Amino acid sequence: MKNATEGKNSPLRVVAARPEVWERNLNDFAFSLFLTPEWVRAMAGTQAKRVFLDFVQDDTVVAKVSGVLQQNGWLKGRSLLFYASPALGETRQDLLDACCTALLAYARSKGIQRMLMASYDQQHSMAPGVKGWFVNKRCEFVVPLNGEGPVFSTNFKRNVKKALKKEALFGPAEGEDLQADLEDLLGATLETRSSKYGETYNPFYLPLLNSNSLERLYKEGAGRYYKVTLPGAPTPNCVLFNLEREGRAFNLLVGSDSAAYRFGLAGLADYQLIESYRLQRYSAYNLGGATGDAGSAGLERSKEARGGQRRWVYGATTNFLCFPHRLLNPLLLLLRRLRVKLMKP
Repeated sequence: MKNATEGKNSPLRVVAARPEVWERNLNDFAFSLFLTPEWVRAMAGTQAKRVFLDFVQDDTVVAKVSGVLQQNGWLKGRSLLFYASPALGETRQDLLDACCTALLAYARSKGIQRMLMASYDQQHSMAPGVKGWFVNKRCEFVVPLNGEGPVFSTNFKRNVKKALKKEALFGPAEGEDLQADLEDLLGATLETRSSKYGETYNPFYLPLLNSNSLERLYKEGAGRYYKVTLPGAPTPNCVLFNLEREGRAFNLLVGSDSAAYRFGLAGLADYQLIESYRLQRYSAYNLGGATGDAGSAGLERSKEARGGQRRWVYGATTNFLCFPHRLLNPLLLLLRRLRVKLMKP
């Protein structure tokens, strides 16, 4: 493939595509599970516009991205949200940078004021190196399922045995009650973490992810529920919702009650899932990232104990791109500097 930044006669163009056309050759690109049409449809719902873009050079699609165009009122203008950076045909820094440059031109031509590019399930560890994008860094923990498979910690294996000794039952689950059970357990998890670490957070931690979009996500067939139940319990003690596609899985949500914490039921679920995914020849199970609060170190240790390998990923945001909103950019730059100072120990 020709270098995406070479040649004055072959600039990278951004072309909007219909979802069915955009998805047709998606498997030729290293894509995030958060770029799939089913994810975008679920998050957009009926309130926002779905956007599917191809990056074209010399009549060849070299990368793809999808997202949600939001109407934020006059004060903030329209914004374009991507849950991951473009899916690349080749993992090259110059190609990623060419895509980011092309996106800036595309947004300005459409009167889009700001862009947010998250990094969920990102399939590379490159950061945009283009002026106009402000980079942020985070990590995810990915369990490799090919080769010899993951290495579990001794403590994790001990907790799995504890759950098995309690005769906890794990399995896939279906039905309308599963979302209600999960949301109840997400609330229980929030209470446990808040009392332990004194920090609060939004269990639906992604933009536009909420009760309604989760329901749409399940109906789209983008993911599957799993549950763990102790003998005699009237409802599940632990419920997970995982995105699954093309031999990859992402642990989107998990809720646990006090018994699940006490007997390691979430660990049992992940242990059983890892074995099941391996039998199905999945290549990876992404356990997600950490919350960044006081309990973040514990979460990171827990994910590493399950065999998760740390993967650094990079997202980016822009300032306002069009007049008159770009007059507010000095204020945005000041807020960024203050945020950096506050985050320093």
